[in-house]
Amino acid sequence: MKSRLRRYAKVLLFLFIGLLILWLITRGQDVEQIREEFRQANYGWILLAMGCALMSHFIRAVRWNMLIRALGYKTNPFQTFFAVMTGYLANLALPRMGEITRCVTLNKATKTPFNVLAGTVVAERVFDFFTLCAIVFITIATQFGFLRSFLDRIFWSPLIRISAEHWLQAAVMAAGFILLVLGAILFIRRKFSDPIEGGFFYKLKRQLRGFGNGIKTIMTVKGKGWFLLYTLLIWGLYYMTVYLCFFAIQATSHLTPVAGLTLLAVGSLGILAPVPGGIGTYHFLTILTLTELYGIQSEPATSYAYITHATQIVVNILAGSVAWIILSIREKQQAAPLQFKQYEA
Repeated sequence: MKSRLRRYAKVLLFLFIGLLILWLITRGQDVEQIREEFRQANYGWILLAMGCALMSHFIRAVRWNMLIRALGYKTNPFQTFFAVMTGYLANLALPRMGEITRCVTLNKATKTPFNVLAGTVVAERVFDFFTLCAIVFITIATQFGFLRSFLDRIFWSPLIRISAEHWLQAAVMAAGFILLVLGAILFIRRKFSDPIEGGFFYKLKRQLRGFGNGIKTIMTVKGKGWFLLYTLLIWGLYYMTVYLCFFAIQATSHLTPVAGLTLLAVGSLGILAPVPGGIGTYHFLTILTLTELYGIQSEPATSYAYITHATQIVVNILAGSVAWIILSIREKQQAAPLQFKQYEA
């Protein structure tokens, strides 16, 4: 009971932080101009983006189905799709709860063991993590000169100027930082070598072991080419969701496909933050990228961030609710004959 209360308290805290970030990034802006951007938006492009988002979720279900079948269990793409969507719906309430929810949902629908499903989800997350790293690397490589000048203007030049003016304080801070890093490394190594059962490092070590097992699962799956193709399609559709929304607003319609790749990488990092649905963090990183990197005014940048985020959230809510209703009806239908026989006896 106490652990559940602590979990809910964390969710409320992170939700408050996300909403606070939203308030901070929108205060001082022309709210009427943002509303006007919404009124004049081309919703045809937004509907196309929503279609891409929904299709990416279905292909994710097909890919997950491959991993489950590789372990000898039979599921079909529609069952896994419904489970995936209920997981996304759960993520809006409790961050990272979606993985558990979709495993529980599919376990009830197909009787596939929960630990097997959890292992396949870990495998998925491992592969998606490396895919995101590859996207970030490609983004940096394709815009290295552009990003270098941006970082120099925003970060390095002010840092060098401050260091030159306060060299003694900078030297002390640098030495302190190095000592802190070395101390942290030694501390983590000692904790990992002999973790306390049930403690943070024990759970982290078990999680890392799960990542290793997840990689092994991917290496043994049949049809690796199809698995890779599905992954490319998933992230390609994520990209199209971001890129198509450029054309919904006049101020962002001129942005290039490479800019879409940048927004995909930045937005994905924002979604990873431990706040429900990436509220606040997604908007902050997206607006910062559009205003500082591509020179978009803050009001249309804010409108774009709200539109792209809402596109994903609306799809997750609608499809997740429908999936939950369908699964609930099927569960009742399967339970009804058993209840009737028990009544007769």
